[in-house]
Amino acid sequence: MKTHAITHTAKFEFSSNEFEEAIHNSRLTYSMKHLKVAGNISPEILLEALQKSLQICSLVGIDSKHHFKQIYVFDTSSGSLHIDWLMSKKGFNLMMMQVPFLNENKAKWLWQLADL
Repeated sequence: MKTHAITHTAKFEFSSNEFEEAIHNSRLTYSMKHLKVAGNISPEILLEALQKSLQICSLVGIDSKHHFKQIYVFDTSSGSLHIDWLMSKKGFNLMMMQVPFLNENKAKWLWQLADL
């Protein structure tokens, strides 16, 4: 019977800050494209909702980087680079609450939020 030896080839060391950041980044599962559930929203309205959401985080002493992260997305079909935002579930819900108009889709989302 052949035996195999385990060889230690590399040592990975993570600081507690890197591990904590990885945990927070893993919770950023939503993006601006998910806000389409509320309907056709202009970029200006989205930007205003984002600014208000970031301000709310600041006012209550929450580190917004745990709920919002700016990323850059390259569109190969048009050859352009644009900014998107990744969000946690709380960040996404906060953004939905900041969108100023109401339609059927947003009403359904708010009703689900009220049930949490």
